[in-house]
Amino acid sequence: MNILGTQRSAVQRLRLTLDRRLGAGNFFWHAWEVAADRDRPLLFHPDVTSDTWDEGELPGYSLNDMRIIVIRYAHWYRTHGVLPHTHVGVHTRNGMYGLLHHIALTSLGAVAVHCNPNMATETAAEYFRRTRTTILVGDADLLAGVAGVWDKAGPAAHKKILTEDIRRLDETAPRPSAAMPGFPYAHRGDDLVMISHSSGTTGRPKAPVFTHSSFFDGKRERLWTFPSLRSDRMLTALPHSHSAGISYLTMALLLGIPTLVLDGADGASTARAINRFRPTFVLGFPLTLAEIDVAQVTPYAAQSIHTWNGMGDASHERHIRPLTSLGIRREGRRRLAGSRYVDGLGSSEMGMVLFRTVYTPQTAEYGRLIGRPVKAVLDAAVLDEQGAKVPDGEPGLLGVRTPSVTPGYWDDPTLGRESLVDGYFLTGDVVRRDTEGNWYHLDRTPDVIAAATGPVHSLPLEESVLLTTQALDAAVVAVEDPDHPGSSLPAAVVLFRDDVARSPSCLLDQCNVALARKGLTPLAALVVAADRSALPVGPTGKVLKRTLRERHREVLHHPAGPGTAHDHEPAPGTPLPARAAAHSE
Repeated sequence: MNILGTQRSAVQRLRLTLDRRLGAGNFFWHAWEVAADRDRPLLFHPDVTSDTWDEGELPGYSLNDMRIIVIRYAHWYRTHGVLPHTHVGVHTRNGMYGLLHHIALTSLGAVAVHCNPNMATETAAEYFRRTRTTILVGDADLLAGVAGVWDKAGPAAHKKILTEDIRRLDETAPRPSAAMPGFPYAHRGDDLVMISHSSGTTGRPKAPVFTHSSFFDGKRERLWTFPSLRSDRMLTALPHSHSAGISYLTMALLLGIPTLVLDGADGASTARAINRFRPTFVLGFPLTLAEIDVAQVTPYAAQSIHTWNGMGDASHERHIRPLTSLGIRREGRRRLAGSRYVDGLGSSEMGMVLFRTVYTPQTAEYGRLIGRPVKAVLDAAVLDEQGAKVPDGEPGLLGVRTPSVTPGYWDDPTLGRESLVDGYFLTGDVVRRDTEGNWYHLDRTPDVIAAATGPVHSLPLEESVLLTTQALDAAVVAVEDPDHPGSSLPAAVVLFRDDVARSPSCLLDQCNVALARKGLTPLAALVVAADRSALPVGPTGKVLKRTLRERHREVLHHPAGPGTAHDHEPAPGTPLPARAAAHSE
């Protein structure tokens, strides 16, 4: 617990902790109210569209700067008919725009409907329609794309949605001539404040809702535990349209942490931002952090880092170890070489991380360990298909009870009810717990491989494949088992950072030796991806396993093509399908 030497004093944080009005819909105004340094630059936002964005001064926003902008935006919205409970879409690559519009909308009692700018245009257009968005602000090209989809559907198909270029709105929105009545809005605990879609990796992106109370639950205790010493500086490489992005910027404003908001973050741009900003801790989804080439982080910048925060899916050992080799961390009064990696398993529906474990250079046990539930999780259980608890050591469905869970899905109340079993919310994860109370992440439920010998969980196999091949990224998916119709076998798709030629057969053999040593199911095939399109990811950086399953479904029915290896003997004369050949070259 941080008591002294923090950006916000113990008295200020106590005021925030005890104020039961504080929630997700009004956090900014409470942050502004307690701060004594409202003119200090707090959030820094480089224009990453410029080739020289990491040179010169970084644009900084103070709480007073943000307050003025938020009031201008809120005035614009009110003059365009936005009332409490109105749904307003935000579709932009600009993280600061997204945050400030979120604050303006929730300060009016409206609902911010966020959409990742990397989402497919047709999917985004449908998402805004089904969430009953009445006004949509966003980047001009993104607006044109979704409007084009709506136009094709015809005026009779959908209600008209007002759109506005988010940059033009920023340039032209005036300040109100007088104080706006009822501003900021006084929220009740169950008031809806945000809709932020799920990753969509298992199908159509779901639309979980977040309330003033539930989306803040779990953050209150973090007012005392989140890194907030005066020396701390945060770099967030999260997608800031995601609930996680909004969550961590909320903490930055409440605790007064200088923070760099990085748009469109990949590994290379994150390394550049680290060198420029010299953060003490870095936040990102696993793929972004995995892509960081530690050789590109200067020693001068690296020595500032004490913590990496990965969240969403649990991270792999192959990706964690290079990062923990950088930086200096404190344990008690000792300064030790190497940083810590805080790995958090969460989901869009939870609004926060559910399980947490910490890795350091000295960590010996990985193996998909996700640690233990965080304090906001009142109870967690491993359940079978009927909702009964399974014994320790056996795999099952993860169920949690926590006040932070979404009250449901905006357009699918049935799905919300189906996700509940005996009061436990099923997260869609397969886990196991050992006898000492440690939890391990085995799979997502749609990705479990139904082999003839029983279920095979893909994530432990991926852990081994990544360590053996030292690939940048990998996925293990189900492919058809020609010898057992209706059953599947595991196959791996691996992507390397460089373009060095590698033998798929040698890689397959090496992986299977390593898997046998660990008592895991061997791979039936291995595909070396030529580029990222051959190992595709969704808007939030999660591998699209459903796409890979379809693409390689029949790989064992045919002779192995270029870039592919397997030992299965197909029927004589079976040709290599054009689709498989195209993706394996």
